[in-house]
Amino acid sequence: EVLKFFHEKFPDAVPLIGEESLKETYFRLPPLPMVSVKCSPYHVSDKAVIMGDAAHAMVPFYGQGMNCGFEDCLVFDEVLEKFDSDLSKALPEFSMFRSPDAHAICDLAMYNYVEMRKSVNSRWFLMRKRVDSWLHTVMPRVFIPLYTMVSFSRIRYHTVINKARKQDVLVDNSIQALMAVSALGGGYLTAVAVSRHLSLNSITDWLHNIADQVLK
Repeated sequence: EVLKFFHEKFPDAVPLIGEESLKETYFRLPPLPMVSVKCSPYHVSDKAVIMGDAAHAMVPFYGQGMNCGFEDCLVFDEVLEKFDSDLSKALPEFSMFRSPDAHAICDLAMYNYVEMRKSVNSRWFLMRKRVDSWLHTVMPRVFIPLYTMVSFSRIRYHTVINKARKQDVLVDNSIQALMAVSALGGGYLTAVAVSRHLSLNSITDWLHNIADQVLK
């Protein structure tokens, strides 16, 4: 059944892995839980500091685990330069500066799992993605989609969450307002068109006929 599944779903992977290796690996290695690690501080005095998965392991659904670890190194280098390599100052600063972003990307990774699990089947969600893409094309410096901020910028992860929430509220409210205005405008134009072609008595008879049909 394992080979059948892989031949159906991942046919190009079978020759690369090998059937025997695939069977042996599948049954030898048990499934492992996916965990998120949130901790603080990341340092011990001026003696040691942890980074990467040791500090902030995350579920794989945003593909940011390795990127976040590399960014740890970049941030740490910037902090070392700021304090002239004085570890007694640099390590506490690194913990204080980096932990909010590490916690945020752990939350974003779990959020993306929920999004991929069910939101992709929502028409509203798909429409919002198109609207976000269009707004980013028109105003690339003003409106940046969540995924773009996370994957293609150095905007801090916790700042990304706050910015995305504000953008979501603004765009959702704007779309709903536009839909409401469109509905009211359509209703008004329909009423005007009907009033021009029907007398008051005719409108009353028309409404009565509709009511009769509904009651039947």
